Amino acid sequence: MNSDQVTELRKAHITGTMVAYYFICHRKLWLFAKGLNLENISGNADVIKGRILHETRFNRENNKEVAFDTVKIDFLHYNGQVYVHEVKKSKKFEEAHTWQLKYYIYMLQEKGVNCSAGVIHYPSSMRREEVNFSPWDRELLMKALAEIQAVLSKPLPEKKAGRKMCSRCAYFDFCYI
Repeated sequence: MNSDQVTELRKAHITGTMVAYYFICHRKLWLFAKGLNLENISGNADVIKGRILHETRFNRENNKEVAFDTVKIDFLHYNGQVYVHEVKKSKKFEEAHTWQLKYYIYMLQEKGVNCSAGVIHYPSSMRREEVNFSPWDRELLMKALAEIQAVLSKPLPEKKAGRKMCSRCAYFDFCYI
């Protein structure tokens, strides 16, 4: 990807949440990007549990809620290099979580920060997943970001996915009622 394409991606204001939604549901990604953020207003039990976990875990960390550009990282840790930490409710969307964290690592690297790894914490199951960011990941992420831009440029969202996971989504009523 050349520097002009990277500049265009920055102008698209892609967030980590959008990267995660790309790996979960393109319709959800499109709706969220267009300003329909049902997770902040819904009474969805999974959303509420996730918010409580996020607010109550890792309270002693100094670098909580680090934000810049379109990035909002749960917390950072420094041990010779910067490590990105994300807190998630469950491993249900582990691939999406992994790419969201890799996006944060990429954005930090673009700012000149020495960062090539992070950790996803799943406090409910007392698990953590180490994530490393390689040159190959950078290439795959660039392709995903270009595809995200393509999804967002469509005049209408994609059709309903109709998968089992849809019934627990905060966007369910919007898509199915």
